[in-house]
Amino acid sequence: LHCTRPLCLGRRRLSSDAHMRVRTPFRCSPHPCEYEIAFVSDVEGDLDYFNRWVAGSRCVAYTGSDEAALTLTHARAYFVYGGDVPDHGRGSEQLLRLLVGLKRAFPRRVALLVGNRDLNKLRLTSECAPSDLARPHWSIPAPHWDPSAPTLSQHLEQVAAARGGGATAASCDCAAERLRWMYENTLGCPATFEARRAELAALRSVGSATGDNGGGGGGGGGGGGGGGGGPPPPPPP
Repeated sequence: LHCTRPLCLGRRRLSSDAHMRVRTPFRCSPHPCEYEIAFVSDVEGDLDYFNRWVAGSRCVAYTGSDEAALTLTHARAYFVYGGDVPDHGRGSEQLLRLLVGLKRAFPRRVALLVGNRDLNKLRLTSECAPSDLARPHWSIPAPHWDPSAPTLSQHLEQVAAARGGGATAASCDCAAERLRWMYENTLGCPATFEARRAELAALRSVGSATGDNGGGGGGGGGGGGGGGGGPPPPPPP
């Protein structure tokens, strides 16, 4: 966090170059305590950027050369993450694990704030659940906030046309394609599905994560859903 001038918050004074330092008022003690607060936000899955930030931080560091866990560097260090962990980069899951691990290790000195890109993923717990995947694709409307976005049925028809070979919207309907449709057309992150597929493939040391019929694809796109609950019924005449 870069502060161009000191900030006054109540009786505390904040000032710093790369981090915030919080000094208790001098009247409280002849030897005031000093706290350092590291802050970063909107990494959005860019693990390389986050690693560069950690390398320059005075408060946060990796515990080992494998960069598998974070720690606070001294007893008066605090850390605040300002929100938006996932989406554009190929390190969303790894970043989530690092941040949650740091919070568990220092629950009173680490604060993880939630951004819009974190909150909107809560949809996946319901819309990728077997009960919702069992809904016929033609019954799911387009997002009301974007009149230009295609419906799920329109998305599946495009997928079927690209596959050819007699593929239909119904035959292409699966957890993976529903998740892809949500990312591309309702969550504002069209590259996330493939970024998550690539990340999971790398973490699992496999060539690619496919699973277009539900289980693997749902996880590859963002941790959503198992099977589709069986084939959906045909659309009404």
